Amino acid sequence: MLFSSLPAYVSLADGRSLSVEKIPSHAFKSLHAIELAAHSHPMSEKLFSENIERYHALAIKLDGEWIGFSLISLVVGEAELLDYVVDPKLQGQGIGRAFLDWIVSELSKSAERFYLEVRASNHPAIALYDAVGFSEMGIRSNYYPAKKGREDAVLMAMELFA
Repeated sequence: MLFSSLPAYVSLADGRSLSVEKIPSHAFKSLHAIELAAHSHPMSEKLFSENIERYHALAIKLDGEWIGFSLISLVVGEAELLDYVVDPKLQGQGIGRAFLDWIVSELSKSAERFYLEVRASNHPAIALYDAVGFSEMGIRSNYYPAKKGREDAVLMAMELFA
């Protein structure tokens, strides 16, 4: 079963450890606040709550604090990263990379491919996804709402070895 060995612990380069857990109900407000801080067009509380119930919803803790999460869909051997957030105050410290490496390792047991889409302007995220092994597959023109009009989505995928 996918993500059945939770909680899991992921080592960071600086010696600290992330705790990966299924999103518990008591963490909802903290994690939605991170969603609000990280995205220009975040999910509403209602949609966030529905997605936590509908998808594989994982959260990460560092030093006892919730600092990020992911929402993942898995259907017939194909996984999709629907949302992936590390608290903006902690980005650039290798946390996102460690969490994503762990997700890829776990998904490799159950999926053959892993997909995602990302705003074309989100260069740090694109660099992270490239570093983990995703490749650009195409562009969805005018996909995301933006401050002024619409923004393209970059479609990315990687092959997994289930």
